[in-house]
Amino acid sequence: MLILELYQNHYSKDLVVFDSLEEGKAFVAQIPGYTLEKEDGFEVEYVNPKHLPDYMEIIFNGNIVPLSRFSFDSEENVDIIWKEISNISVKNDQVIEGYSKIDAYVVNNDEVKAYIEARETKYHQVKDFLEGSGYEVDRSFFGSEDGEAIVYRKKGAEDWHFLCHLDPSFVEIKDVDKFVKEAVDAIQ
Repeated sequence: MLILELYQNHYSKDLVVFDSLEEGKAFVAQIPGYTLEKEDGFEVEYVNPKHLPDYMEIIFNGNIVPLSRFSFDSEENVDIIWKEISNISVKNDQVIEGYSKIDAYVVNNDEVKAYIEARETKYHQVKDFLEGSGYEVDRSFFGSEDGEAIVYRKKGAEDWHFLCHLDPSFVEIKDVDKFVKEAVDAIQ
């Protein structure tokens, strides 16, 4: 299932839900000022609100959807965003479609478990290596734009040093000990 979201100036409106993208595209094609463009290989959809009447109704499968130019700032396009959502009333026996926000990063739902397990395993490998080398280790910056990071300092020292963010590239590190040794050596 897909939710049709209309987005403009930090305001979003979940308008309606469709069983398929084809149905959704048939619906939005009826909106005056609707445009579909290709940018860098991606489809970008929007509505220019200057083309909307004061009031209109789009009838779709017997449903009446009211739209008005007074709902939008006429100086900016209204972005059309398709958000996939799973209907869990239907038996499925698999991870729901879509994605999850993990700290500052977006991960496909079918990869969330493996991503978190790999992230935490690597963090503990880093922590064990650093603590075995005479360092204190902490996690900082959770919720920041770049996400949570590992910081460390020599035991008894005052200043903390940044090692790396716990981001998707961190999960891909093959030799954790070598990575940590090179990063620590570069600071000293």
